[in-house]
Amino acid sequence: MPTPVTRASLALDFTCISFLIVDDHAYSRRLTRSMLTGLGSREIYESGNGIEAFELARSVMPGMIITDLMMPIFSGLRFIEMVKEPQSPVHHIPVVVLSGYLTKPATLAVKGSGADEQLVKPVSPKALYQHITRIMLRHQRASQPLAIAPNHKRRADPQRKKTGDVAYI
Repeated sequence: MPTPVTRASLALDFTCISFLIVDDHAYSRRLTRSMLTGLGSREIYESGNGIEAFELARSVMPGMIITDLMMPIFSGLRFIEMVKEPQSPVHHIPVVVLSGYLTKPATLAVKGSGADEQLVKPVSPKALYQHITRIMLRHQRASQPLAIAPNHKRRADPQRKKTGDVAYI
């Protein structure tokens, strides 16, 4: 018996997603870039600090931002807050925090900042793929127009008739 195909089991085409990696350590940026390239991504931008990253995000409009928390000049939390401000032109871009310093207080602060996901360094390519896929599918569903969104209630009971319906024979 074949396994059913669900939306979550569909492969995500990374060639269609651009990424912005924000990390003050060049080695960490290189590792993340290598994983994204291995997953098929071809458009990857990099920045070493939050100020430069915010300007870069506004100019290139990446499909996703992957940022560290601990950075000089501008912390990752401040960068995320700027990105997620309602008047920001990039507030709709999903943000993933990839940090080696995810303590309980930091985790709570990340959740409050508006980031979509958080991962602890070092991360495996498989974990990165799973998180990115989950975020992108979530954003696709959220941006799907209501007119073409599936009506799950109607599908669950197709024989149900509204009161006042008349059956013609």
